[in-house]
Amino acid sequence: MNKIFNFFLSFVLTAFFATSTFAATKVVWWMESDATTDPVVQEFFVDAFNAEHDDIELEVVFKEDINDTIRPALLSGSGPDIFDTPGASYIKIYQDAGLVKSLQEYADQYGWQDKLLEWAYNSGVFSGELYSIPKNYETMIYFYNKTLFEENGWSLPNNLEEVEALAAKIKAKGMNPYAYGSTGWQPTHEHLVGNYFNTYAGPDNVYKALIGEKKWTDPEFVESIELLRKHMVDDGYWSGGLETYYSLGWDDFNGEFVNRESAMLMIGTWGFNVTATNFAESSDDWDWAALPILHPQAGDKPNYQLATGGTMSVNAASKNPEAAAKVIDWILSDRARVLNVTGQLGYGAWLMPLHYEDSDFDPNIDPRQKRFLTEFAEATGTGNYGYTTWTFYPNDPGVHIWKDMEVVWAGDITPLEFMEESQRLWDKARADDALVPVGKR
Repeated sequence: MNKIFNFFLSFVLTAFFATSTFAATKVVWWMESDATTDPVVQEFFVDAFNAEHDDIELEVVFKEDINDTIRPALLSGSGPDIFDTPGASYIKIYQDAGLVKSLQEYADQYGWQDKLLEWAYNSGVFSGELYSIPKNYETMIYFYNKTLFEENGWSLPNNLEEVEALAAKIKAKGMNPYAYGSTGWQPTHEHLVGNYFNTYAGPDNVYKALIGEKKWTDPEFVESIELLRKHMVDDGYWSGGLETYYSLGWDDFNGEFVNRESAMLMIGTWGFNVTATNFAESSDDWDWAALPILHPQAGDKPNYQLATGGTMSVNAASKNPEAAAKVIDWILSDRARVLNVTGQLGYGAWLMPLHYEDSDFDPNIDPRQKRFLTEFAEATGTGNYGYTTWTFYPNDPGVHIWKDMEVVWAGDITPLEFMEESQRLWDKARADDALVPVGKR
């Protein structure tokens, strides 16, 4: 009888440990779907993670319109373990509603603050705790036709006097200083506003206005808008004038740049891929530079405006938050893997703000893109950065800054009146507790 009992007990225990000890914990992650990105993420993140782990099984579900999809799932107390959002302002809404799990214990456990650039880590901190991690970042720079500059003996400008002198030389050659346009994406206007705020008023003043220590009606901001209006309307820097600027879309102004109709293209770093592609078919060469400083109050070095794209967070209703945190840490801990993925995607997605070193890069990377990644990390890591409107503005002031800029350019209101309305909207957003968190400078 004892032998039968012992055999039965051994069988039960073996079955128990086989199912309980070795069954993998499943972590489900909802991501924004993109035809180009999805297969790369599946191969280099999902399949690679699962090949290395027996205790956790990662499944990524690619979703169209992730924000519209995740909202009802979170509100119902269901949904995935990890989820994406379009940016930090979306997380703030969910965090206020108690739908996002604090990641602070995992950040402390795995040392995430040391792995991410300081500003990027802080972008996900609300009320002193970490709730989201950026999946990618971007900033505003300008590309220039290097061959054209060399042929004409033009130097890259460093201040307002040199910018205006160079623009005059370019126009004398029958070309436009910059290519750009707003057809298909009216918020393009805010790119230019942010550029002038950060290079004329300066990041320190922008920061003080963001946190309420300065007014947006202060002279440096009004003067920034006045200078932008002059360069856009009076001087026709962008594609020859306001009317043309309004009529050009993405393909149009990129074509104008590569065809020597414009000497430069002031745009975000999402322009790297298309610029490299277009110039590959041209006999001309290209390069990039940081935006020149237009007023001494903006500092003595170029600054890079901070902008986060998508974020990743853990659902407050997740039954497997520890396993989800292990997945996130696995990604953050392999810089070379991240760079491999983002390189395959043209440096437009999964460009995580980590502390990259030379040894992390593929030796075949375009040296111009490598230079951006290393210079951006070095500059912003030492506090030399500015702020984009689409990352640090709450909704109503953010819409106003691009939508009503056309009214200024039309001459229907003054730059001061424009900034007075901006201040009114900021005051309301502050009163409504609708501000986007800004890390301490």
